[in-house]
Amino acid sequence: MKRRISRHGSFARCALATVMVCGALLCGDAARSEGLKIDHAAIATRDAKTATITFDIAWSNSWRHGGFHDAAWVFFKVKPAGGAVWQPARLAADRVVTPTGFSQGKEGTPIEFVVPGGADGYVGLFVRRAGDGIGAVSARGVTVVCEAQPLNAEVRAFGVEMVYVAEGPFYLGSGGIEWNRLYRWTDGSKDMPLRVMGTSSWELHDNGSPTPPFRVTSSGAIPTGRENGKLWAAGIKPEDGGEIPASFPNGYAAFYGMKYPYITQGQYAGLLGTLTPTELRTRYYADYHGKTIQRGGAAPEWTFVAEKPYDPCPRLSYADGAAFAAWAGLRPMTELEFEKAIRGPLDPRPNEAGFSYWGLAWMGFPNWYDRPISTGSAAGRKFVGTHGRGTLDLPGDWPTEMEAVLLRYDPYYNSGALKTSGRGAFRNVFLDRSLTGCWRAARTAPAGDTAIRQAAKRFDPEGVKALPRLAGALRCDGVLDEWGAAGGQPEPTAILNAAEDVAPLRYRTFLPTFSYDPWRGPEDVSARLFLGHDGQSLCVAVEVTDDRHCNTQAGDKLWNGDALQVHLVNAKGINWSLALALTTNGVVMHQFSGPSNDVLKAASRAVARDDKARTTRYELGLPLAAIGVAAGEDFSLNMMVADGDDEKGMRAAVALHPSMEYPPIIARFPRFTVRK
Repeated sequence: MKRRISRHGSFARCALATVMVCGALLCGDAARSEGLKIDHAAIATRDAKTATITFDIAWSNSWRHGGFHDAAWVFFKVKPAGGAVWQPARLAADRVVTPTGFSQGKEGTPIEFVVPGGADGYVGLFVRRAGDGIGAVSARGVTVVCEAQPLNAEVRAFGVEMVYVAEGPFYLGSGGIEWNRLYRWTDGSKDMPLRVMGTSSWELHDNGSPTPPFRVTSSGAIPTGRENGKLWAAGIKPEDGGEIPASFPNGYAAFYGMKYPYITQGQYAGLLGTLTPTELRTRYYADYHGKTIQRGGAAPEWTFVAEKPYDPCPRLSYADGAAFAAWAGLRPMTELEFEKAIRGPLDPRPNEAGFSYWGLAWMGFPNWYDRPISTGSAAGRKFVGTHGRGTLDLPGDWPTEMEAVLLRYDPYYNSGALKTSGRGAFRNVFLDRSLTGCWRAARTAPAGDTAIRQAAKRFDPEGVKALPRLAGALRCDGVLDEWGAAGGQPEPTAILNAAEDVAPLRYRTFLPTFSYDPWRGPEDVSARLFLGHDGQSLCVAVEVTDDRHCNTQAGDKLWNGDALQVHLVNAKGINWSLALALTTNGVVMHQFSGPSNDVLKAASRAVARDDKARTTRYELGLPLAAIGVAAGEDFSLNMMVADGDDEKGMRAAVALHPSMEYPPIIARFPRFTVRK
């Protein structure tokens, strides 16, 4: 039989309605009128041991490209009819991905269910797109299974938008001079100048100490101290001669982070509406967030209404945020996860201040600061990543001391000194309740999530690749027939068709959170790259899949539209940077750098566009003598295919290696050789 639906079971669309179902800000501005919405929550008996909860769910800015995706973390609270205490509803699942009994109605966006299990599991689930796509998600008649509940129980549904951060290695520190930065200790550091990767040469800084980035390569323990190769810090140091334990979430393993860096007024009002009068005494402050969340009714049936449910809830302390995370079934994020969430697997750049590689919004903005758990505190290093159990009770490994957390991007400090790798310490209680203080919770990605398509085998930039020799001389005609063997299909050097290949600045090019015209998948722009030689020339061919082709540029602006960019550095360190494009004025080639125009004059070139097939083919022959490449010598080469759908210019690109992004890190370019 159907049970009573809580009158607080859906998000309000105006300030006067109830706001007990949680949602997250969409993105960009500090104020949003809409966010994640979970409506019409209801509970019904399924059998003697289980019940079903049904609801509708929708959010606007969503994406999934292989392993890159967002999701909604959804959890439930139930209360017996006439009861006074709300309790977490524990889910019943026989597997991690789309368990038995979990389903959706026939209409709407196809969705997928992921239910984390284990000792701290079954308190919620991830709802995400079932396949690749971008834009709004809307699903009605969503059904999940939970443990049996009393008859006539009330149910409330809550949700938080999250972003997936994939498993894999990453760097800590940038090689720059940020405050309290983490870095890899090197012997003789007191006598050596700082060396950092800039463009094609080492830059020197005046702090007299090299602080190269430290690479995290596993989920194992990280040795710390002033010994060669160990992790160390310029300030807020870890233990000298100690380690960051393997139990500490160091960022290597996959996890989900909150898409937005704060708890909203609506989310916090949802929490308050499930607490007892005793619990409210420590979590509701009329002089702080009470000015935007109005309390009504009478004890013990208080009601809480958020003035602006999708705005940040002001003046939340670290303890308030921890209580919310425990109640939501999430956990704090660590500072190592924080840095991975920004930089991703990319090579660091000195003193960089970028946005999130994965799409976590407002991560890297100088007017907000996050508060992740510190490795520079013994209390912080005891954290093992236990998730909240759906109540206010904090797990025993969670730090409660202010010294166990750090500031990132604090506006009251010099924000230029914090940046991606900068680390700040708390100074006073006021900062803990600052208007711009954030609380970004996380949850470890569950084991057994086999539905995530991991990145395909990418081009390996390591080592030196010997270029194959074409059967005959290169013919620049845009046909590519000479690249095949005996009329067969040619074997590409690399295939660029995934979100991992999108460049530059992924936050602009494939995430709807930050772009009105994001990368929409392989049909939007993708490429097959071919490299070889014919004995006389370095031969380049690119077959691009592109739904629209447009380049109205010329000269040094040729890159700002559909174009092929090639950057080559020979064994003598001479740079050649070129662009080739089919423009409104025909096939055009431009040289950005090089000691002379010999290459520009001698290169053979062709660009052919097939609008019906939606393909563009580039062919380029660079005489070996002109580029200064001799047989048997190594040279560095990187390529980027820019996509410009209209006169507005380049909107996305795919690159052989992300080091092509400006300013290029030539030391990381893939290396090749022409056999003798």
